[in-house]
Amino acid sequence: MNKKFLLGALVVVANLAVAEQKVVKLEESVITSENTFATVADIPKNITVLTAEEIEQRGAKTVAEALKLVSSVTVKEMGGADAAFDMRGQGATAKSNVIVLVDGAPINSIDLSGYKTSSIPVDNIERIEVIPSGGSVLYGDGAIGGTINIVTKMPKDKKNYGSLNSEIGSYGLKKQQAIYGTKINDKLSLELDYLKKEKDGYRDYAKDDLESFGLRTRYKLADGEFGFKYNYSNNEFRAPGSLTREEVDGDRTQVSNDPNTWKVDGKTEKNDFVGDYVYNIDSNLEFKLLGTFTHERYSSNGSNYKTEIKYLKPQLKYSYLDDSYVVIGGEVFEGETRNFSNYGDSKVEKESIAGFLINSYTVDKFRFTQGYRRQNIEYTGKNKKFSEKKFKEDSVELTGSYLYSDSGSTYVSYTTGFRAPNTDELNSWDGEYKPQRTETYEVGIKDYIGNTYVSTSVFYIETENEIYLDPTAIKPENPWGSNKNLDGTSKRKGIEFSLEHYFDKLTISESLTYMETEFKDGKDIPGVPNVKGVLNFNYRFNDKLTLNNSWEYYGKMYANGDEENLGSKVDNYILSGVSFSYDFKDGLIVSAGINNLFNEKYYDYVGYNNGTLSYYPAAERNYYLGVKYSF
Repeated sequence: MNKKFLLGALVVVANLAVAEQKVVKLEESVITSENTFATVADIPKNITVLTAEEIEQRGAKTVAEALKLVSSVTVKEMGGADAAFDMRGQGATAKSNVIVLVDGAPINSIDLSGYKTSSIPVDNIERIEVIPSGGSVLYGDGAIGGTINIVTKMPKDKKNYGSLNSEIGSYGLKKQQAIYGTKINDKLSLELDYLKKEKDGYRDYAKDDLESFGLRTRYKLADGEFGFKYNYSNNEFRAPGSLTREEVDGDRTQVSNDPNTWKVDGKTEKNDFVGDYVYNIDSNLEFKLLGTFTHERYSSNGSNYKTEIKYLKPQLKYSYLDDSYVVIGGEVFEGETRNFSNYGDSKVEKESIAGFLINSYTVDKFRFTQGYRRQNIEYTGKNKKFSEKKFKEDSVELTGSYLYSDSGSTYVSYTTGFRAPNTDELNSWDGEYKPQRTETYEVGIKDYIGNTYVSTSVFYIETENEIYLDPTAIKPENPWGSNKNLDGTSKRKGIEFSLEHYFDKLTISESLTYMETEFKDGKDIPGVPNVKGVLNFNYRFNDKLTLNNSWEYYGKMYANGDEENLGSKVDNYILSGVSFSYDFKDGLIVSAGINNLFNEKYYDYVGYNNGTLSYYPAAERNYYLGVKYSF
């Protein structure tokens, strides 16, 4: 299997027959970068929406597995850390350059740990919205690669309902989940869920055990509604670290004998509180308020971390003409992280205050959007590297779209964004501190042609003062290298192309992302494949039995950390998976699947340091079987 196979398949399926059913892909409702409901057609970005049905049909068991089936996202996994989601070639800093949201609330931390999605049960997800290069005005610091919004299911307007879900699989997988919801009265609904998952890893020493509890409520008001969510999670995990080339060739599942190999034995305990309030002041004026509080404890290999984050976002939306509105909002953020380790106690705080204005104006078949954000960020800490640092940064977004037919639209977009160094980067910095700034230019089109939904975009990105880890800047206090700003301009350009064909019982979707990147002196950005393609077949034999077959292609790339492109490229590879589901129509659904169908030998992550490659082997062929009963 090679690239020609996948590209040939894309061409073949793109020319299949005429539609037999009407579809409404462009009319799917999503939360846009204006934090208000719109449709896919309205958004001047190459947005991808994964629905709960698609996630279930494709057999995804985590957020990371679901996002692997989006061509504009490259999922990076390294033992002991939650997956990072790279959009448009962010490379090693993907966790700091992409904002991940849950119901519109950012879950990014203030340090290198970024966001953690492994504790989010996929059965609780309504949809996932992926917006490359979107959100710089609404969310500011760190949104230069784009935003990923995980929208969870709301409590139902039903007296008593729920589900029981059990699953077993390879590597000792055992999962049980229970969900119960009720309508307490005409105004108040409540839903509870409990999840317990145990899994030994593909490799020796690996383990990933998760236990979580969730509470979701919704209270209807005369002119709005109030919601509250609480989630507790406890994750215990082990990871065996990297292997050398010789060790991989001998036994991919082993633990390295090298005492310097970083094995992880850790535990994360997290409490999340989220409240949201919507008040319709009148038919033209809406007020929203979103607030979150997160408390997390993380321990690993002798270090203990505590992180607390408080977040508040108020906003007003005024509709002054048909399909025209202005949004005025603000944002207050307070974060604190402490590291209790063998090296002492360090504490760092991040405070941020921001204001933003977004205007969307529609005239005839044209829509124009202008957005501006000003954000002030302040870090304070007690450590050897810095005691105080302040940044004042702006973001701008200008877009124009034209609805040239009942189903077709085209758009142009210009966005500026920024990212300040995170607390871990500041602790191991070399030189003057500067935020990195990014300019993104994008042109795109969305339409239906016959039975096919088409979405494509071309983008060009320039970044000044890009933040990166220089492995050659070794100091006694920074043995792995130091963080610094790139002296010069890094560039990313590419095309994203998606097709989705609808037939009587068959849906075929394919997407392809091609990128060329330049870090410095013509060097490629490491860890970024030049091509990623996804091909998916979904066939409904009848109203009970469904088959899904997915294919992923990853092109060659330099290993992570190889900014000078000194090592050899990591080989390209193709993955395939197949899943079945049978709905008995009495509340019982049985599902089964095979991942890595053709037993491809590939890697979750390949690193480069001082001429040496380190490998984190990915799982070989594996299986799962699940049973779900809903009432």
